[in-house]
Amino acid sequence: MKAKSGILGFFMAIIFFCSTAYGETGDIVGGMGKKFFRGLINVFTGWTELPAQTIKGYNRSVYEGNAVVGTIFGFFRGITYTIGRTASGALELVGFWTANPENNWEIGVPLDAEYAWQQGSSYDYFSPDFEKATLRPMGRKFLRGLQNTLFGFAELPGQLAKGFSEGTLDYGIMKGLWFVCSREVCGVTDLATAILPSPEENLGYPFDEKYPWGALADSTSVLTTKQKD
Repeated sequence: MKAKSGILGFFMAIIFFCSTAYGETGDIVGGMGKKFFRGLINVFTGWTELPAQTIKGYNRSVYEGNAVVGTIFGFFRGITYTIGRTASGALELVGFWTANPENNWEIGVPLDAEYAWQQGSSYDYFSPDFEKATLRPMGRKFLRGLQNTLFGFAELPGQLAKGFSEGTLDYGIMKGLWFVCSREVCGVTDLATAILPSPEENLGYPFDEKYPWGALADSTSVLTTKQKD
């Protein structure tokens, strides 16, 4: 327990250094606060998805004469959404300090709304068909998780090279360490929740690049161009 607290304290110190030394305090700390708050809310309200989705299922089908089928479908959908919202909330609560992908557009199945009590629009698992609407988004979420888990380490040399080229080597080292750990946490999260619905918008501080090797590839390209010139 002490070791885990020490590790978390170490990375919080890195984040504090990054935010204060380079004027990003508002973005980083503010993002962490929003992420923590949403996670806390979703953990305690996730269970309300069960009655909400059951009622939605009934309302969608009552006019088609399939109220019983719609209610049953809504009930099982509610179980999935309850688990998805609660799990995503718990992971945001624990990982509030991590950076994360900018958003989850077309990555995984989205929850109806940011919070359980909001109406939102129900996601159609079968439009245009089950493969395109469900299997492919889930596959993309699993693939993103795999990429971040296996190649998250590339953030360290990437941010180091980026910091070197911009004259902020210390910042590159600190940010690289933070991003490596964040990639690993986000990767494991995506893998564990690939088949579960999750928020479409991410809160917190976004990664600089889409892929973990993005900074390294960009820096290598810049250095190659300078050498040619």
